[in-house]
Amino acid sequence: MKIKLFLLLVAGMTNSAPLAAAEMSPYRIIDTHAHLLAGKQANDILGAAADAVSMMQRFNIYQTLVMPPPQTVNQGHDETLESYAGIKQAHSGRFAFLGGGGSLNVMIQEALQAGTLSNELRQRFSMRAKTILQKGAIGFGEMTAEHVSRRAGHPYVSAPPDHPLFLLLADLAAEHDVPIDLHMEAISADLTRPDRLFSTNPGALSENINGFKRLLTHNPASKIIWSHAGWDNTGARTVDLMRDLLEVHSNLYMSLKVRGGTVKDTRPTKKGGRLMGEWKRLIEAFPKRFMIGSDMKYRPGGRTKGGGLKVYNAILKRLNDDVAENVAYGNAERIFKIAP
Repeated sequence: MKIKLFLLLVAGMTNSAPLAAAEMSPYRIIDTHAHLLAGKQANDILGAAADAVSMMQRFNIYQTLVMPPPQTVNQGHDETLESYAGIKQAHSGRFAFLGGGGSLNVMIQEALQAGTLSNELRQRFSMRAKTILQKGAIGFGEMTAEHVSRRAGHPYVSAPPDHPLFLLLADLAAEHDVPIDLHMEAISADLTRPDRLFSTNPGALSENINGFKRLLTHNPASKIIWSHAGWDNTGARTVDLMRDLLEVHSNLYMSLKVRGGTVKDTRPTKKGGRLMGEWKRLIEAFPKRFMIGSDMKYRPGGRTKGGGLKVYNAILKRLNDDVAENVAYGNAERIFKIAP
């Protein structure tokens, strides 16, 4: 690990911006969840990738897993795995990709709008999932079962986590030994929309934890990464809930997203980025089940603000060394089958 860290430091020194020691993680990091936001120009996705590499050098992230954001019917976003063509050649070894956010999610929403699941749609879903893997994706994502709207133009997207197409995807993921990255706000009981949520969300939100348990139980060989641990918009994704699920479901993993603007009581860090004791105990109780998934949204032209990545350095320093190595890169290498 020390040799690889030295090489990364040397590589970082060649970047136009010098590395700040306080920002650098003592561990090499795989960021398992990020996005490249293209603008109106065709080459903007490459510009976003270049901006990501700059941030990666700054914070000792040696690989980032990029995926289309979760999309719905007629959203007009149209970002799929194919959008990333050319990035591997431009930045060899720095990125790997997941797919399905802009296609498989849309098909699930199509089925919900139709009120039934046709054989044609089921077959189309299966074929698209297999095509995603054939094109080099190392997992499915960003899938969503509950995506709240955070602002005007930001869609609310909801689907039962045990929908037949999610169960089919779990079977396909198990068959091909790849994980599913799932965005799902926790709703432990039916509730009226919290005041903190934007009015573009529905007035009532439906319980989804029991459906999530059915998804996890459906095919124990499937690996489900419940993304955005630490970024909770309902107040229900507590340490106790996550501990209960992790204890029962050995195929459940989590990626950490630490950022403001959500429910304070369920955040993993105090002011200054210090890891809360209950979160430290949770992660160290399940040292092979947590990863870093920043949900960074990289933009072309050097417009990305990367300050939020500092918190992962603070978290890793608070964990026992062997656990920190697992969270920083070891678990991601094993789950996504990334060569060290």
